[in-house]
Amino acid sequence: MQNQSQYLPPLTGIRALAAFLVLGLHAEQNVPVGLELIFPFFARGYVGVDFFFILSGFIITHVYLASLASPSRSAVQIFLWHRFIRLYPVHVTILVILAAMVSLANVAGIVLNKPQEWQWMDLVWHFTMLQAWGVTEVPGWNAPSWSISAEWFAYLLFPLLAPALMRIRTPMIAMWIAGAALAGMVLIFATTHWSLNTWVGAPALTRVFGEFLCGAALFRATMMSRGLPHISGDILGASAFLAFLIAASVGLSDFLLIGLLALTILGAAQSRGFLAWTLGSRPLVWLGEVSYSIYMVHFPVLIAIRRFWERLGIAEWHSAGRIFAFLATIALVVACAAILFHVIERPARTRLRDRMGTLAPA
Repeated sequence: MQNQSQYLPPLTGIRALAAFLVLGLHAEQNVPVGLELIFPFFARGYVGVDFFFILSGFIITHVYLASLASPSRSAVQIFLWHRFIRLYPVHVTILVILAAMVSLANVAGIVLNKPQEWQWMDLVWHFTMLQAWGVTEVPGWNAPSWSISAEWFAYLLFPLLAPALMRIRTPMIAMWIAGAALAGMVLIFATTHWSLNTWVGAPALTRVFGEFLCGAALFRATMMSRGLPHISGDILGASAFLAFLIAASVGLSDFLLIGLLALTILGAAQSRGFLAWTLGSRPLVWLGEVSYSIYMVHFPVLIAIRRFWERLGIAEWHSAGRIFAFLATIALVVACAAILFHVIERPARTRLRDRMGTLAPA
């Protein structure tokens, strides 16, 4: 059996890919430079969130399945505390920063993007991480944080899911469940005519649950099997991601893209060759480690930097100047994320993680 506490650097590198899909899409929307003409797959960058959801199901199961296979009250409390500490310090820090930004903008008479979304009464839902559960009509405030609200929903269900996962006895059944989780999600979205790119309510929760379950079942499959030959994991992961880039560029279905991302994760988790080396390289692993901070901080940074470039007259600049502004914006987001990671995210995890106790090693 695979050691569930084993660190998987390639999957940390994948977090960087997911974060930059989302960041590239949103940066282009705020500091347009024609990125999607060169790399058209960035127009589908919102599926980076789906990448995160599947990866989350895989990694959470990898780390916590043994502890929650027969969950005790103490084990459930420790698990939920671990996940809360992982999400909340950065989340609440960004909310406070955004509240200050909106207050200053109101005093200065600056109109921010989509002013109808900056509703003070909605902050209570954001501080309780319930904003994606259908209690508001729009994501509001730090819009990308809808996904951590949805993740929190999946985490609350995981102690119930873990014992069921342990009842799966063969890798083939686990693979069927992974496929069925995505197929069921597709069927629900098709029959209800929901858009995948929906951030609140039943569509958001259906989206996270189907993809989280897919990732969890994929891990269960790899856990019970002897794994693919080393080269096969590399070929599967690399081929699936290349197919994703091509399919996203030519406008194929969002749901096909999600399936290809699931195969990318499955291959990367079993890779031992060139794919593991690439995704496990020091730069990608570092970016993967700060990816949550990148994801959470990029929205307020883009709001602020967009006004800065507009005041400098970016609309009149030549393409070289706009490219410089775009790259400087990306660099600023990463720099702010690094500060957030080292000042808030990592210290909070280090100091607070074991306050509820520790789980027995797998």
